[in-house]
Amino acid sequence: HTNPEYGEFQTFQHYFKQINLRKMVNTYALKKTLLHLATPYFILNGLVALLHPLTRFTPGICDLLFKECELDYYEIEIYFFVICVVAIKNRRCVSIESYLSTLFMFAKAGSCLLFYKADIQVAGWYLLLCIVLLVLVRTPALEESSEMKYFVDNALKEQLKADPDTTWVVEFYTAFSPHCNAVKPIFGAISREYTHALMKFGKCDVLRSQGTCEEYGISTSTIKAELPAIIVFEGGKAARIVKQTNGGKPYVMSHKNLIRDLGIQEFYDSALEREKNRGKEKKKK
Repeated sequence: HTNPEYGEFQTFQHYFKQINLRKMVNTYALKKTLLHLATPYFILNGLVALLHPLTRFTPGICDLLFKECELDYYEIEIYFFVICVVAIKNRRCVSIESYLSTLFMFAKAGSCLLFYKADIQVAGWYLLLCIVLLVLVRTPALEESSEMKYFVDNALKEQLKADPDTTWVVEFYTAFSPHCNAVKPIFGAISREYTHALMKFGKCDVLRSQGTCEEYGISTSTIKAELPAIIVFEGGKAARIVKQTNGGKPYVMSHKNLIRDLGIQEFYDSALEREKNRGKEKKKK
């Protein structure tokens, strides 16, 4: 980077290239998220969740289902109650998918109650519609890196020993944990953004890897609620770790927090530098 004639220019040029690359990556991730939200699951559930206010303020339909087309005091109370519950439940929400799922659930419950107040038959049909939607329309899985690797038993330790030059970012999870399911799209997005030849991502099923969890100090107890836990391995050893709760204090596993506290960008830059040095060594040989 230090050339007497134009070293500074090269340095700034390299810096702005990195900035532009990060912007491109963030734009790509945003597009992926928007495409993910434009799936039948989110569209149909959003329409069903908003069915009561839509029918309440639509002329013709409102006259057919309700006596009048203005909200009464009871309906306003239910709306505010749903808003408060969703706000409280989503205080530590880590993804837009998790936020919307909670919103849909409580909005449907409130709508069902309000339809019941208007007409029990309408409430019955609405409840049936919600059940059919729950059974037929599944939550879409957010795409992960194509190189995501899954570990069980001692496979993780063997991989670290066999390839110590690669930085590994591994999520310890269980399929039955709501916290793990909430973090899943975030970890998938990070893996798509930062997967590299010398920086890879993986997942370790704690129910099938008890020995590995004990070795790295991860408790699978539901009381401690440490899952999911994410560890960055550098040189075959644990370099950084974050857990859902640490010392009784909950940790918000947002996209921004994970990249910052795990040092994802720093490890990624290090992987790029190592690859560059390898290329120079090969040219010398």
